[in-house]
Amino acid sequence: MRRNATEGVGALQSAHESILAAQPKTKIWLEHGGRFMIGDGGLHLLEGIARSGSLAEAVREIGWSYRHAWGYLRRAEVVLGAAVLLRGRGKGAARGTTLTPSGRLLLQRLRALRDRIEEALGPTGPTRDEIASRGRPRARGRAKTTRRR
Repeated sequence: MRRNATEGVGALQSAHESILAAQPKTKIWLEHGGRFMIGDGGLHLLEGIARSGSLAEAVREIGWSYRHAWGYLRRAEVVLGAAVLLRGRGKGAARGTTLTPSGRLLLQRLRALRDRIEEALGPTGPTRDEIASRGRPRARGRAKTTRRR
């Protein structure tokens, strides 16, 4: 099906306008040895822990499930080869979660990278809703698909 020349010019102009109006988006993450360590979601999680002294509170702030956040940080610790969190023992004020020196360094490095990108391009990282959607619990009862080899 051929279009006439006028339709082609209009479509081209519309495409050019869309391209010029498009907003850049970025995601950052750190890898070590080719393995994912931590990304934008982890940045927000670590910032929440540093601010509140509580993994549970940080999870509520970003909208992740506790289980997802716990697994995410455990994987980061395995790849890093060092603890990221210090978990307080006891009851009341003695409980809580703080960042280890490695966790603080990791947070500083990610924050510096995100700040450099935003300084150059403006806010381009994932929104709070995009981050929250990555850590929400999935509906139970879904069948997992397996690949056949």
